[in-house]
Amino acid sequence: MKFLFLLLLLIVPLIMVFVAIRSRMVTRIFHVLALLCFYSAATVIAGDVYATNAHMTTFTTEIHHFLLNRWFLYPSAYLGVYVPYLLWMSLFSKKS
Repeated sequence: MKFLFLLLLLIVPLIMVFVAIRSRMVTRIFHVLALLCFYSAATVIAGDVYATNAHMTTFTTEIHHFLLNRWFLYPSAYLGVYVPYLLWMSLFSKKS
């Protein structure tokens, strides 16, 4: 299973690069989606940290609340693919 995740972490960003090279609009969509995902994940983290501090509980015991939250997992998964996409894109982009 770990091998599958590693393989997908290599293949999906490469597919994103080849699609983005063909269409400038797709590149902008990837960027806007990453921005929305970043704010979504950050909002979940901020809300859970605030709730943890408000209840005076230890953060390490409450960490699973946001790690299992779908509003954190899916955006973070996209960002986990988006960062390698940016790195691959910098390798394949034409420098002037």
